[in-house]
Amino acid sequence: MTKILKSKYNSSGERCVDSCLHYGELRFINEDGSPVNIEIPMDKYEEAIGDFADRRKEGMTQSTLEPKKILKRGNFTYNQAKLIANEGKVKGIDFFNIDGSVETEHILGMSGCIEYALSIWNGDSKEDALFKSIIRSIKVFGEDFIHSLSLDNTVDETEYIRFANNLNSTSNSLDLKLYQYKNHAIDEKIYLEDEKSYEKINNVKLTSGVLGGLLTFFILGVFTQYGKLIDNTIVYLILNVIFIGLGSFVSVKVSKFILENYIKNTNKEVMQMFNEEVERVSYENLLTEKEIYIILKNVTKGEFSQLLLDMKGSVNKKISSINIVNKESKFILDARKYVILPNEYEIKQALAILVNEYKEKLEVEYDVGSID
Repeated sequence: MTKILKSKYNSSGERCVDSCLHYGELRFINEDGSPVNIEIPMDKYEEAIGDFADRRKEGMTQSTLEPKKILKRGNFTYNQAKLIANEGKVKGIDFFNIDGSVETEHILGMSGCIEYALSIWNGDSKEDALFKSIIRSIKVFGEDFIHSLSLDNTVDETEYIRFANNLNSTSNSLDLKLYQYKNHAIDEKIYLEDEKSYEKINNVKLTSGVLGGLLTFFILGVFTQYGKLIDNTIVYLILNVIFIGLGSFVSVKVSKFILENYIKNTNKEVMQMFNEEVERVSYENLLTEKEIYIILKNVTKGEFSQLLLDMKGSVNKKISSINIVNKESKFILDARKYVILPNEYEIKQALAILVNEYKEKLEVEYDVGSID
């Protein structure tokens, strides 16, 4: 029997509970009488479970209802889903001003839909995006996601359920990397990705190399009295070449190391502010790795490099860093393509492929018959 899945992201745990209860009774029930699973935001989950438990204790709802079997923890926060909805780039994810809720009626649920969109925005193929969204949905709803699909009579549903249960209880064994927020930062290599910095380093390297070579020439001359203590002129010339080369090499390396660290340290305060702002923006807007990389590159080259230099003398560097990162992130968000979510037929086709791949992997890795 096909079950219904719902996703309602509300601004508080109390409202999340209200989304599934009406005067203490379940708002949504499947044909078999079981409660409909409702996905709620991950940052409101614990609050919602606590509120549900309090209502049971106070007799405001049936004591037999189990909150964790009704409310499912999503993989994204309320504000993240709200921003996605307000951008209007994903058809089927909507924000309702009347109660501040973010909802989707799509079979993938909120987390699965957002996973699909993020995968597309990160440059993945539609097929890979669909695979990832299915895995994400299963990790939220478990085997109930399988029950929500209208599977053909030719399909062995027990295999699908086994796949869902194993996938939900273990890590992703299908080599598909789901979206995961990472603390991206401008690293020391990008500190120097500026034409002026390179010119400065190259000029210093050239100068220090010449000076280092001259210094070793004079030192060698002092110790050998400019060849008088060495009878063989050829040997003296060879020693000069070797020591001048070593002196130049060491001088270049030392000066490069010192200057790179100087540039890095002088930019450290500014870069730290950028990193904090990039972290905030990427978390709130669910920026993908590809999008964050573009932002990090753009804030460290061209006009942004000049802005970095200007910020060193700025009275309010924090505001400057916020403005620069916000400007770049706005370009990225505006550039996101419009995403049309997959239909149920496409989902079932992709799920069949995943189940078959999983079965084949089990047969290869756990072929008991091949063990002597």
